[in-house]
Amino acid sequence: MFKIHLSALSGMVLLAACSSPPQPQSATAFAFVAQPCAPAFVSKDTACGSVVVPEDYASTSGRRISLNVIVFRALEPGVEKQAQFDLEGGPGFAVTDSADFYATDGEPYRRSRDVVLVDMRGTGASNPLRCKAIEERSKAQPMAPLYPSDLVVECARQLATVADLRQYTTAAAARDIDAVRQALGYSQIDLNALSYGTTLALRYIADYPQHVRSAVLMGTVPADKTPPAHHALAAEHGLKLIFDACAADKACAKRYPDLSAQLDRAMARLAPEDRAVFLEKLRARLYLPATARTVPSTIHAAAEGNLDALAKPSSPGRVFADGVYLSITCSESLARIDVDKAIAEADTTRFGSYRLVRQRAACDQWAIAPADQKLFRTGSASVPLLLLSGAFDPVSPVEWSAQTAAVFPNSRHVIVPQGAHVFEGLTGMDTCIDAMILKFVATRSVKEIDDSCVGTMDAGPFVLDDAGEVQGAEKG
Repeated sequence: MFKIHLSALSGMVLLAACSSPPQPQSATAFAFVAQPCAPAFVSKDTACGSVVVPEDYASTSGRRISLNVIVFRALEPGVEKQAQFDLEGGPGFAVTDSADFYATDGEPYRRSRDVVLVDMRGTGASNPLRCKAIEERSKAQPMAPLYPSDLVVECARQLATVADLRQYTTAAAARDIDAVRQALGYSQIDLNALSYGTTLALRYIADYPQHVRSAVLMGTVPADKTPPAHHALAAEHGLKLIFDACAADKACAKRYPDLSAQLDRAMARLAPEDRAVFLEKLRARLYLPATARTVPSTIHAAAEGNLDALAKPSSPGRVFADGVYLSITCSESLARIDVDKAIAEADTTRFGSYRLVRQRAACDQWAIAPADQKLFRTGSASVPLLLLSGAFDPVSPVEWSAQTAAVFPNSRHVIVPQGAHVFEGLTGMDTCIDAMILKFVATRSVKEIDDSCVGTMDAGPFVLDDAGEVQGAEKG
């Protein structure tokens, strides 16, 4: 039942929510403006509206943006108002995409506390920074190269008329979270974060530790690991784990006895300009246990000359805001690392430096935010932290969660043996992962966590025929 944020909520626009007067704790008082909810969520337990914040917190007269929020109120509220704030991955996905989960199977998460979904600035309906020409090219030509230069230039030009692209940063997003917290009247909040959302959660903990009650991080990405610097190395490790798992599985090993050789054969069939795109598509399949189980069959099909599976677009329901992805990764990753060194390291892997080269070219056309001196600052060590990571994670290796846990003595790191970057597709999500999270949040005690159930969670058998389409993956 732990929401993975990979099922789309097609065609739905959700706006911000609140129930009590704002509790200003700074010179700026943030307010709630009520608006109707989308029909699917009209109930006494749901509230919708907006919280307006400055685009540039350093300016008193600049552009204002409306943050899109939905609140599912606690079904059995206690005396003290409590809330869980969800932080989505990418960066670029809208967290309100998961609203249907909390309206249905996710009700246990809101038994005694509100669940607040705030589309991060630049995503969803919070002044979205979408590159629609890039989206259309990707749909029409799924095997087209990443971030075509002409379309990046055009997107930057168009978005510059409605946004200052330098203001869409992790630091600003953290301030937005606190603005909404103030507007909704919570003294402390629980953070529930996935992938890039963990980067944002760690920044919020660093900036506002007094307002964090607890945090659950899944697929932890510390700020110094922002994509795409480590993509190739992490993917190479993830691919090896899948190859090893197939070799250890009797049926998979019999059907695909030498996946490495088959991958070489598939690459040899492709034109040089298509190989990197092929590998990037293959990398995306490693994000979920369910789609990772299709990797051997996908490679086998490609070795036979069949690229149909990889040519299919990802699940069409979710919208990704490429503009905010570029604003954050260009300013907080590529502008802060030794790109040439990262390229050299990536080129030692099968996946190569494709992502780095393509994104560096895109960043050359993008507005870069000033250096954030607090970007790599460590957060408060006192916040109770539960970190969940998948042993097969091809994006944020378990070591990153372990390193983060070491800074927080009141933390617990749980590795899910068959988990990937997310856990969708594993058995026991409600009885194991959900139960563990709910117990932790209720008690804020890492000592009371029973993680013995993660060893029983199963990804199911490998797919032994042509693979289907990818049902969703993190852009990052």
